[in-house]
Amino acid sequence: MLKKKRIVMTAMIFLFVLILCACAKTTPFRLHIIANSDSAEDQQVKLVVRDAVLEITKDGMENCDNAEQAEEYITENIEIILKTANDTLIENGFGYAATATVGTCYFPEKSYQDITYPEGDYQALKVILGDGEGQNWWCVMFPPLCITEIEGGEEDIEYTSFLAELFASLFGE
Repeated sequence: MLKKKRIVMTAMIFLFVLILCACAKTTPFRLHIIANSDSAEDQQVKLVVRDAVLEITKDGMENCDNAEQAEEYITENIEIILKTANDTLIENGFGYAATATVGTCYFPEKSYQDITYPEGDYQALKVILGDGEGQNWWCVMFPPLCITEIEGGEEDIEYTSFLAELFASLFGE
């Protein structure tokens, strides 16, 4: 029985390494959302807009095979994305609008627990809410590795990606 567990663990580690190698060779495409201001309300609606944009783009992004396809999908659907962002602002009682562009954006180095994303210029969907003078939020849309914090503490992180789904199915989490 112990030998079988070792074989399964070895296979899982091998699969994980293959997935990481594939992701490392893939040019990422990011989502970048900038809040109107640093007020608590503007920061909160930024996250609501984030969730709405990720939801509206989820199926299309999952069908992309590379960052170029992801960028093409986003560009073709930017009006739907912008409408979703603006509808979300209206539904939440905000009097300002969003703008959305696709292009190259600079991102500083960012760490989420044990994962560090290097600084640099990346292709991104940039959504600016109102004046765009508040703190920003970003994630990697392709490959789908968006990370969002769960309410209840900074230590609780939800990984919304194919890796999270794989580990959840393997480890029953």
